[in-house]
Order: sequence, then structure tokens, then C-alpha cells
Amino acid sequence: MKNVIVIILLAVGVFLAIKGIETFQNSSADVEFLGIEISADDKSGQNAGIMYIVLGVIALVGSYFFWKKK
Repeated sequence: MKNVIVIILLAVGVFLAIKGIETFQNSSADVEFLGIEISADDKSGQNAGIMYIVLGVIALVGSYFFWKKK
């Protein structure tokens, strides 16, 4: 039973980390128009991406400590 929980936490952590990186990368865009580079950032998208990454890291650390616990 312990191994199942560790595997679930590990999978959730990896999924959340990947989702966070994708969300963070998709929250900004650059366009060049007539020699002028214009960039736009979505602050709420960046915040959501950071939150996914933090939750993913917490799940990964939790799976490590749960696995090491006797």
C-alpha cells in the first residue's frame, strides 16, 4: 500500500510540474511588427504556472519522505 501512494504522489508531482512549465511558457508572447518587437505577458497565467510548479515540487518531496518513512 505504501508503494502505491508513493507512485501516485510521484506521478502527480511530475504531471503538475510539466503542466506548470507549459502554463508558464504559454503565458507570454512576442511579435515583431515593422521592426518593432512587441511582447505581452499574462500575469495570472504566470502565477498559475508557478503554483502548478510549486505543488508539483511539494508532491515530489512528499513522495520522497513518504518512501523514506519506515
